Amino acid sequence: MSERNQSRKFVDNSAAVAKETLEKGKTAAEHSAGAVEQSYSVTAENIPAFSVKMIDVARANAEAGFDFARQLAAAKTPADIMELWTTHTRKQFEMLSDQTKELTALGQKMAGEGAELIARSVNQAFKKAS
Repeated sequence: MSERNQSRKFVDNSAAVAKETLEKGKTAAEHSAGAVEQSYSVTAENIPAFSVKMIDVARANAEAGFDFARQLAAAKTPADIMELWTTHTRKQFEMLSDQTKELTALGQKMAGEGAELIARSVNQAFKKAS
């Protein structure tokens, strides 16, 4: 085989490999973009639940504030006020701690579901590409 034919064959093979690699990369990118889209959809579906939880938190905090104001208005002595204040502060701290845990868990669930979709899709795309 002539040197020219060998060079031509090498160039043709290199072009074929490059084209195949490009196609696999394109397929992987398309799968990744699809996964991001799905992740966004899952997150968007969970946003109403997060919003409802935030409304519940706001309502519970407002009710606790009004209850505290009613109790203060009925207090007879400074000692009663101090006891109410201490009790209310402790309860509010506990409630805030619980609310934070609930909101964090919900946010982590939302993020985890979205990330899981992306990771699964990217892994599938790379398996197909290899």
